[in-house]
Amino acid sequence: MAKRKKKQNLIYLSLIIIVAAIIGGSWFYSHHTREVSNSYAVSETATLSSGARVYNSLSAIQRANLPDQALVKVNRYYLTSNDNDDTYARINYNGKNYFVRATDIELKMNNEINSYLTQSGLPHAKITKQISSIFEQRGYSTSSGNPRGVVIHDTGNENSTISSEVSYMKQNYSSTRVFVHTFIDNQQIVNIADTKYMAEGAGPYANPYFVQFEMPHEYTAASFANQLGNAAYYTAYILKQNNLPVTKGTKDGGGTVWTHAMISSYLGGTDHEDPISYWSTAARKLFGTTYNINNFVELVQAYYNQM
Repeated sequence: MAKRKKKQNLIYLSLIIIVAAIIGGSWFYSHHTREVSNSYAVSETATLSSGARVYNSLSAIQRANLPDQALVKVNRYYLTSNDNDDTYARINYNGKNYFVRATDIELKMNNEINSYLTQSGLPHAKITKQISSIFEQRGYSTSSGNPRGVVIHDTGNENSTISSEVSYMKQNYSSTRVFVHTFIDNQQIVNIADTKYMAEGAGPYANPYFVQFEMPHEYTAASFANQLGNAAYYTAYILKQNNLPVTKGTKDGGGTVWTHAMISSYLGGTDHEDPISYWSTAARKLFGTTYNINNFVELVQAYYNQM
């Protein structure tokens, strides 16, 4: 009788262990399976940071061993929705794909201004909220009610400041009905209109869909570079906040990062060409190089990867 009871107890114990293993395995798998909410292709070069956690696949638990500071190709990013909303990069090393958190790579920049900012540690100002109640609040015309990207403007005025531009915009809003969400210079990111609602700065085909910001002109190399850094950080912040990828606007209306000039060319309803002339002129005079939307998107991705 005692032997039979002992045998039953062993059976019960074995069943308990099996059930616990199944439950524990399910919990462990669910906490390590990365649910992808969006992905997009890129063509970038990067170095791995020391101690980077590299995986053979997005769902892999076992880590792969790659050399510290290895030079890799980045060919796709994955936005996840259950892993602290982390962004993962698919990298290629010696002909094989691996996966790593985007925070564990450093992009190699193709532009001198972007390289300058990278070497400075990708500095940026904090976002200061000075929300005004005078601007009309209308929701975005997206199915989610959230913006689907960012539009970049420059003020087109020489020697103006954020303070003077904001004052002018507020004073003339009743007649112009024009405003943007935010102004950005080399030291400040000043948010004057709630980004939960649309702005009115880029025409009827863009206003209902994008967060918009303006840049006063800068006149020294450091101030121009720092303004671009602040603008890229703010763009990355808005995209990350809305779980959007970092992709250049396209003729069919896709993409998340737009200049006002691209709105004019691709969507219509406006004829402005900013910030093309401002960027190219300042980059040539101050750095002896060029600067365009492709360079800016690359810089936005670098800031995005830090978030």
